Amino acid sequence: MARRATLLHHVRDGLPSGAPLVQVAGPYEFLEPGDAEAPAGSAGPMAAALARLAPDVLCLAPEEAAMLSRAGLAPPPGAVVLSGAPQTRVLDRGGVRLGFVFFPVGAKPGAEPDAKARAATVAAAREMRGAADLVVGVSPWGSMAEEAFLTANPDVFDVLLGAGHGFGTPAMPQPVPRTLWARAHTKGRTISRLDIVLPVKKAGAPWLPGEDHQAELLNPDYTVPGDPDIAILGETPTVAATTPKVTTATP
Repeated sequence: MARRATLLHHVRDGLPSGAPLVQVAGPYEFLEPGDAEAPAGSAGPMAAALARLAPDVLCLAPEEAAMLSRAGLAPPPGAVVLSGAPQTRVLDRGGVRLGFVFFPVGAKPGAEPDAKARAATVAAAREMRGAADLVVGVSPWGSMAEEAFLTANPDVFDVLLGAGHGFGTPAMPQPVPRTLWARAHTKGRTISRLDIVLPVKKAGAPWLPGEDHQAELLNPDYTVPGDPDIAILGETPTVAATTPKVTTATP
């Protein structure tokens, strides 16, 4: 977590003056998919560190919220706990309206989304289209289910931030050209950074790598010094994050 904070400082320091930044922390900050408990003694320091980082958008898998409750800890302020139905939120940054759609979870951790869940997610995204400049999905479904969903629904989301089982990848317009699909590894192995040039592209237009966006995976490995303000909260496992930013120019 402390190394993650250092990388976020570097991102902020490198932005053009006045460029907005949005930090998104997706599900599986505390647990691997399918786990019931975090390593002994880690939940409290991790929750404190995450609250200190203060992501603009934070969501938790239900098993993470349950784990925190058993430990006597409240979810970080403003956290969205994923449920059986899609949830939405609009965030305005620098005059850009970001419409977030938090994907529903299955009946049990790691379960494949059923047809009803997929249809509800599509409906929530289409409703969000009129209220947002960019429609951003946040998914716990895992890479295989996310890829199948995008292939079947190529024009629903502008950006999909994936989590759960599967690979990590910087944002790229695959498998469909109108959606940037990014996946950060769980438990802090990578941080996904996405730079989007303003004004944002028109809805339905394909993304053009190197022209309207740039993407990379940041690696908080041993070469990155830990932020002392976070490190002092306790030695904890670094956690996963997906950190897109919207900027007026490509750094």
